[in-house]
Amino acid sequence: MFTGKLWPVHPHPYQDELLSSWLVRIAHANGEKVQSFCHHEFGQKHQIWNRDIDRLSPDWLLNKLSEKTATPIERVRQTTLKRYEGVLFDHTALSGVEKWITPLRIYHRTRKSHGLQFCPECLKEDAEPYFRTQWRVAFHTFCPKHNVMMHDRCPCCGEPVVFQRIELGKGNEETACDKPLSTCFNCGFDLADSKPEEAVFWSNDISASWGQLLSGIQENKLTKYQSEQLIVLHQFVKLLSSGVTSEKLLCFIESNHNETLKRPTLHLRHFEANDMKTRFQIAQCAWWLLSDWPQNLYHSWLKGSIRYNCLLKDLEKSPDWYIESVENLRLNYKVRQKLYHSLNK
Repeated sequence: MFTGKLWPVHPHPYQDELLSSWLVRIAHANGEKVQSFCHHEFGQKHQIWNRDIDRLSPDWLLNKLSEKTATPIERVRQTTLKRYEGVLFDHTALSGVEKWITPLRIYHRTRKSHGLQFCPECLKEDAEPYFRTQWRVAFHTFCPKHNVMMHDRCPCCGEPVVFQRIELGKGNEETACDKPLSTCFNCGFDLADSKPEEAVFWSNDISASWGQLLSGIQENKLTKYQSEQLIVLHQFVKLLSSGVTSEKLLCFIESNHNETLKRPTLHLRHFEANDMKTRFQIAQCAWWLLSDWPQNLYHSWLKGSIRYNCLLKDLEKSPDWYIESVENLRLNYKVRQKLYHSLNK
């Protein structure tokens, strides 16, 4: 056990680094396996890896990291997903799926979903590979820097990213700590060598708006309109991810773009719980509905692929421009109903 004020090696977090990524780097930098390090430094009564520590990090852990690495506590907090509170979601949910955040579905320290994404080009450029907070944002499905699709699993074995387990089964302590965080814990493949795939968008407007929104989130410099876009986009991805509305909307969008779209896994219920490629497609559909406002939405309604009463269901803090457009659909519906009844008298 280390007894000094600071750990012998106490690296600071990299730009936008996730808490879990940073903690594993600290342990390895000090020549210890992650579990050994955590037991020594935090005590065996504190179980760290049986939860999503990036989302639900306890204060005692953040304070200890701040103290032992001489890192300001506010900087430590920026390594957690609470950095998006007030931007992507209003309050941290203690259970269930958090709005716009990919779930890990941890069960006895194993992960049941592919919630941690990565850009192979970013990992390749890193002097020391590490994982970013933005890679847990559910609609961050492409890398704006490299214009390539994100990955959410090892391309060789299909397992999720679990870098704190890359040392499991390795007897020698030093050898176990030599592997970069980009190593697949299951088969040993270097995720930085994953084949990059170009992100293809339906229009330049969608690509530009999407990239600008992701940039605004990371820099915490969202305009009022971008914050409102987030509200409307989440309503659209919800409608596109569940129930009868999803199928009707996807069929209508397919007919407009002359391509076959992958269906979301409806039993997952949440957009955030789908795999990366499905989320990319759903988000692109949502962006298309928001494009050429409100014409694309109006045509979707006119073709019967969406009902106006679904557009405001369970939606709080609706932007005025959105409410006005939906209200126009309601008024048009009443006019159409009257016309229908008058013609059939």
